[in-house]
Amino acid sequence: MRLNMRILICLLLIVFGTETYAASTPIKSKYDNRIQSQVYNALDVTKVYAKDGFSTVIIFADDERILYKHTGFKDGWDITDNDNFVLIKPMAVKQQSSEGENYFEPTPGQWNTNLFINTNKRTYSFDLILVPENSTSSYQVNFSYPTEKQKQLAAQRQKNKREREQQAIEKSLQSTKTPKNWDYVMKVKAGSETITPNYAYDDGIFTYLGFAPNKTFPAAFLLEGSTESLLNTNVKQDGNYQVLVIQKTAEKLVLRSGEKVVGIYNQSYGKTPVTYNTTISPNVARDER
Repeated sequence: MRLNMRILICLLLIVFGTETYAASTPIKSKYDNRIQSQVYNALDVTKVYAKDGFSTVIIFADDERILYKHTGFKDGWDITDNDNFVLIKPMAVKQQSSEGENYFEPTPGQWNTNLFINTNKRTYSFDLILVPENSTSSYQVNFSYPTEKQKQLAAQRQKNKREREQQAIEKSLQSTKTPKNWDYVMKVKAGSETITPNYAYDDGIFTYLGFAPNKTFPAAFLLEGSTESLLNTNVKQDGNYQVLVIQKTAEKLVLRSGEKVVGIYNQSYGKTPVTYNTTISPNVARDER
């Protein structure tokens, strides 16, 4: 019984103490088995089968650029990179001796080595395996990146969602800026026609005065009793008109430019009240974080 237990322990030590190497073989194309594909895995080694007299190309992602490459048998392999692909070809080794130069042709079983490639985005490990003349070699190995593709699609979906949300917000804000009150009249001082607005309205929050291109933009004042106070304004374009946006509604406004004066009267002031909200739209909340 003790003997059997010792044997079992020895077998377990052998099994679990032995290093495991499991390099991946690329999947062959259904059209031509010399054209192959491999899913990228940074923790995996990819087998590349080469043959004397033939080249193999390994193709990475379009946005990758090879930064560094190194092989364990550089004399026996010609490895050339360009942008996102690398060309591999076994080559004869020249050795100098007292009798002259000797050439050793690539020999299956003796030419196998490894290859390490570092790009601007990833690292790759390969086993370069030289196969006999009557065996099939890899002409082309194409890498794919399904995990990263899924991340890109998810990011694009999130971006599209944000854009749709922003469009909905802008649409909601625009809908609240539609004119609610056109009931405005004006009193013009003689010689002040160049600062008269072509139209006036409000949306319940702001007042909008439209000026044709040949008009002069005035300053806007709030008239309360006999006191005038300068108002906050900004300018926007509305077709051929420039619009002076006054950031409030009022019963009486005064426009001034030099000696020119125009009085603007809101005859429906207070008849179309709107709940005050700095975002204007009730469907859009203000974020003050």
